[in-house]
Amino acid sequence: MAIPSRTRTPVEIRRRTALGALGGMGLVAFAGCANDSEGSASGDVEAINEVYEITSADSLTEPPMLAERVEAGELPPVAERMPELADIMVEPVHEQIGAYGGTWNFPTKSAQEGPWDIGKPTEEALFRFTPEGDGVEPNVAKGFDVNDDLTEYTIHLRKGMKWSDGHAFTSADVMMWWEHIMRPEIFGRSVYDAFWSTDPATGERAMAEFSAVDDHTVQVAFQHPRPMFLERVAIDAKWMFAPAHWMEEVLDEFIGEEAALAIAKERGYEDLEGWYESACYYYWFWSDRPMLRAWIPTEDAGPEQVTWERNPYYWKTDPEGNQLPYIDELSLETYQDPSHVELQVLEGHFDIAQFEFGSFTLLQENAEKGDYTVAQWETADWFSNGIQFNMEPEDQTLRDLFHDERFREALSVAVDREALSEQLTLGLGAPQQSSIAEGRPFYQDGWAEKWASYDVDRAGELLDELGLTREGDWRVRPDGEPLRLVITQESEAPQAGQFEELLKHHFEEIGIQIDVQLVDRGRYGDLNDSGQLQLTTRGAIGGIHPIFRPDTVVPLRAGTPWHTQYGTWYASEGAEGVEPTGDIMELITIYREMSAQTDTAQIDTYAEQIIQLHQKNLWALGYTGPVPRLFAVSNNMANVPTETTYADEFRDLGHGRPAQFTFIDPEVETA
Repeated sequence: MAIPSRTRTPVEIRRRTALGALGGMGLVAFAGCANDSEGSASGDVEAINEVYEITSADSLTEPPMLAERVEAGELPPVAERMPELADIMVEPVHEQIGAYGGTWNFPTKSAQEGPWDIGKPTEEALFRFTPEGDGVEPNVAKGFDVNDDLTEYTIHLRKGMKWSDGHAFTSADVMMWWEHIMRPEIFGRSVYDAFWSTDPATGERAMAEFSAVDDHTVQVAFQHPRPMFLERVAIDAKWMFAPAHWMEEVLDEFIGEEAALAIAKERGYEDLEGWYESACYYYWFWSDRPMLRAWIPTEDAGPEQVTWERNPYYWKTDPEGNQLPYIDELSLETYQDPSHVELQVLEGHFDIAQFEFGSFTLLQENAEKGDYTVAQWETADWFSNGIQFNMEPEDQTLRDLFHDERFREALSVAVDREALSEQLTLGLGAPQQSSIAEGRPFYQDGWAEKWASYDVDRAGELLDELGLTREGDWRVRPDGEPLRLVITQESEAPQAGQFEELLKHHFEEIGIQIDVQLVDRGRYGDLNDSGQLQLTTRGAIGGIHPIFRPDTVVPLRAGTPWHTQYGTWYASEGAEGVEPTGDIMELITIYREMSAQTDTAQIDTYAEQIIQLHQKNLWALGYTGPVPRLFAVSNNMANVPTETTYADEFRDLGHGRPAQFTFIDPEVETA
């Protein structure tokens, strides 16, 4: 596609990130580069992505559908809808300048079951991770300054930026979120880790203080150094703002409890907490709630299909001054059965759809028929198939067993990983232990091989040592009761029951009776939160770096099955849950010390200690190595990266910068 010829003055882009964008952490090689143009005209892409200063309103171009609304008097001109010229964000393109138009057919679960399906791809965070994954960059924010001891961050907002209803976006919106939503914890979440600093001497945490300097400047001050504040914001508090003018009309603090509860019930909620979670956290399903996203819903979430249309006040352009997004609208189609998505992709209907690895063969064999390409994004997980022990089950005998590494080793070596790898991952998920792959940060020599050899005799010897004697086909616990374990998985999980039945077969070979329990998501959450799980195959362990997303590797909050009870204890400051001991408490101690460091080398040193404790203990067992997340991408779409990293820290598909996705020919209708 030809690039419009325009003469503009290059502008220097200053991206100031704390500690040199974590350059010492070596994440570039791991994360991949969303703008990697190997195999394409890299020089052309680099030329396209030269950033030009927008010096006049005449430099801006808007989509035809918005130009028509301007002509009809329904909207102000594009220059009045966007930030001041110098504060407009220029979004690089992956392959080419796009073409306006088209409908992106988007499969999604219901708003209740899959809010993040559309939430992550359309999310606009205050700060986001770079395409390379080696640090953060401004997004909604224009930039920031930080003092020398990393205790005070000054965040600069974009002047003239507007919400989707045309109302000005200012520091009042940040203060609304902090003072009236986050700090009072009105939507069921504790104040995020991002907003706490730790005293390195005592381990005590202190909450940050916010202040608005002016309409476009906010200061966040800490008592102790907070070197990774922006990275934590990019993960914990991705938006960190809320439309003050709208919130003042729905929060009980402003309108009274009776009026607020009436609104809640009108929206389908019986109490304020449920309504506030929806309005403040999963807010993107409400069509009247102002947003900063590239697309906004035209109606509230429904049972089948909802259309999202372009936000006329979206604040980004491409490198040629074309207001983004390129695509006119999203058609969100709700599905119940994942096989429906597969069928529709094979027929060429869905333009981008993501899949678990189990769909690999089907997608590859039908790519030509469906006119799509299968993109493979690597993940940051430590395994693709594994189990987590609830380290604090209700049964004291099981608790003692789970804490004895001999029992965990027995359940590890009892499984034929080679067979599982072929059956579950076509051999692409290596037959190995839960571990970090060679070549990635914090790789530990010998970790992948630990307890990974298939050895039924060894498993039997370990169980014998534990006093789990065999009587006939089955083993008996030291208290005389039969040894019977329950493996729990969500019934909605891809291929639910397949891996679990394979584990059942292997574990019963060594005399352990197994029940496989498939439950719905709500029931699973209840079992996990109440500590009633025993073993579960749900959930991954890993992440880009323990300082970025410690949730699965350090018990800081409830959620991850192996440490839910410990995470509850930590988050409640000892009021609930179970106080950890030994190496699990050491994880928390190390994390606290790591959080107080100001030097990246020291942060990495503490992070490696956390990783080594996982290698030593293996609180979660892996049987097959990581496999990629798959995306079926229509061949009529461009600017979608074929290789990058799929990680929650990077917001999954959102890491591809969907506002610059484009149809090559927008006039071609999807099947």
